[in-house]
Amino acid sequence: MLSTFLRVALAADSGVTERAADKPRPTIGLVLSGGGARGAAHVGVLKVLEELRIPIDYIAGTSMGAIVGGLYASGMTAEALQQIVAEADWGRLLSDRTPRALRSFRRKSDEVGFLVDFDMGIDESGLIFPGGLVQGQNLEIELKRQTLPVVSIDDFDKLPIPFRAIATDIVNGEAVVLDSGDLATAMRASMSAPGIFKPVKSNGRLLVDGGIANNLPIQVVHEMGADILIVVDVGFPLLSESQLNSALGITKQMLTILINARAKEQIALLTPGDILISPELDDLGSEAFQRMREAHRLGRAKALELTVDLARYSVPSDVYLAYRRDIERIRQGPPRIDRIMVKNESRLSPKVIAERLGSHKGNPLDLDQLESDISDIYGLDTFETVTYDITNESGETSLALQATEKSWGPNYLRFGINLEDDFEGESHYNFAARFTRTEINEKGGEFRAEIQIGESPRLFAELYQPLDYASRWFINPLFVYQRENSTLFQDGLQIAEFLSTSTTFSFEGGRQLGNWGEIRIGLSRSRVDDALKVGQPDLRNESTDIYGLSAGFSYDTIDRVAIPRSGMNLSLGWSSIRESLGSDIAFDIAGLFFLKPQTWGDHTLLHWWDIEGTTRDETAGVKPLSLGGLFNLSGYAAGELLGKHSAIGRLLYYRRLGKRAMPLLSTPIYLGGSIEIGNVWQSRSEISANNTLLAGSIFIVFDTLLGPLYLAYARAEDNHQSAYLFLGQTF
Repeated sequence: MLSTFLRVALAADSGVTERAADKPRPTIGLVLSGGGARGAAHVGVLKVLEELRIPIDYIAGTSMGAIVGGLYASGMTAEALQQIVAEADWGRLLSDRTPRALRSFRRKSDEVGFLVDFDMGIDESGLIFPGGLVQGQNLEIELKRQTLPVVSIDDFDKLPIPFRAIATDIVNGEAVVLDSGDLATAMRASMSAPGIFKPVKSNGRLLVDGGIANNLPIQVVHEMGADILIVVDVGFPLLSESQLNSALGITKQMLTILINARAKEQIALLTPGDILISPELDDLGSEAFQRMREAHRLGRAKALELTVDLARYSVPSDVYLAYRRDIERIRQGPPRIDRIMVKNESRLSPKVIAERLGSHKGNPLDLDQLESDISDIYGLDTFETVTYDITNESGETSLALQATEKSWGPNYLRFGINLEDDFEGESHYNFAARFTRTEINEKGGEFRAEIQIGESPRLFAELYQPLDYASRWFINPLFVYQRENSTLFQDGLQIAEFLSTSTTFSFEGGRQLGNWGEIRIGLSRSRVDDALKVGQPDLRNESTDIYGLSAGFSYDTIDRVAIPRSGMNLSLGWSSIRESLGSDIAFDIAGLFFLKPQTWGDHTLLHWWDIEGTTRDETAGVKPLSLGGLFNLSGYAAGELLGKHSAIGRLLYYRRLGKRAMPLLSTPIYLGGSIEIGNVWQSRSEISANNTLLAGSIFIVFDTLLGPLYLAYARAEDNHQSAYLFLGQTF
């Protein structure tokens, strides 16, 4: 390390002495190419340029080069850039979804039973899809944060270092040089890879990744006025013949050839005094964001190889310090907000947004609070993007919040699937589709309808209507029609099978408790018809009318329904069925559900409890509670254990295998096991720890786009054992 420092220092001093002290220094332009994760090499080069005391007068960049170049042009140091690259959560920045724990409580219910985490739009013309897999919400908000010190500058020539970002007009294919506007938006537009990121609309153009039209903007920096160019090319390497074994690989190769051909045309414009730096990144792919530290190191190493050439443009220490002071002088602290404006491009009332926007007027901008407010608004899952601009006009600083409605809404279609097979001839499946109409009024009312086919056919419809703009109070009428098979076992053998048909109308209402909880009460009417399909004739068909009251409390901060790794889920429920309301029978049922994962690194330990029971053991006609199936005393058949009281506790361990390189395209895999203890009982007097049953399983689970897919083997007491193929929701 010391030898490297001395080498750089001596080279810098040598470069300075070779120039006459009074000779004007040439202006230096920096060109940074696109390259995805490979662009971290740019930061390594910048570190060397700073160590050599080389002032940069102009910068132009494309894609990731625009991100690095724009941040450096805003006055950020290479050291600060290195920290951002090292600490950034690229999995979050390259996705849109608000973390589930931060979504509105209503939106958290979307995943329940519907683990295909993708909503398609639908209208009279058919299905509508988003403009990209990622809308750029998280990335743009982060870029806004990092460029806050220059947020009031909309002329890129007035930045601490004049800057240009290169984008492509996807309509006509032309390169677009962005020299004004919002710096964060310009950087975001420059790296909007088509098909992955949504295009950015700017000045009547639809902009995507600049690498398509000009990945190495050498001529742009020439035209800015630079005498000497330092060009860093981290562009895309060609695939080998063995890698060209798929349509995707061939398409990628074709695009790389076109991009590299245009880059060569730009490189031909270099003059003898210019310096081209091409870090040797080898197989480091543009999507390998987990290897950005390595890219930084390789960029620095290549720049150090060219120390002698670079040092010709070094300046004395006092000159370089003055240069950095001028840069810092332009950067400003958080602005004081004089006015707030809300630009609401949706059917919702602006009051829905205003209710979730903290008090910023008259105070220095609290960026943490603003981002929390934006997260709360975006967590409604109504908007494509929620972002902000800060402008200064006539001495007043305005905070303008802009909420843009989803281009594929307000009608959405979502799917869910559940599949189970025990490898012994018993298989079950359910396939579901859900239609949701959002924004039916200015307070955010919703209509939802679901249909399920398979083992348990089901129809569901509801109206969810907030009563205030903050969505605290709500009413929720519901209709459910369901048919399901129930099996009666005796001594482990099936003795009967019933088809149970139920129709339920209910009217519920309650209060949301922030985005973490809910209290609700309801009044319901159900009719249940049980028809004997298989079994002895003395097992009669029955019809029952059930009227009752219900109340419940829910607390939910779980990060994911499919395979939770953080947060907690707690539900308390009570139903009171009363003859005084017109019911044929009377009983009370109370239940508790508790789920708490604890994660360290790739390891997760999940605590999971279900307790439910009735207060009237003597009441006939009450639908029995059941256990059996994967994680419900694994090893027993689904529904094999029936009773009026049920309790089960589980301890699951699962370990993640491997690391994700590209969050959008990965399929995480977990290996784990479970220990389960519980039972069902016919009366409270039977409940005892002495007659609980013990079961356990080992499993591997693939976290697929359709939901978690489990392959498991389980054993329980009395030599019960089962193998499972299970796709769908378990928790």
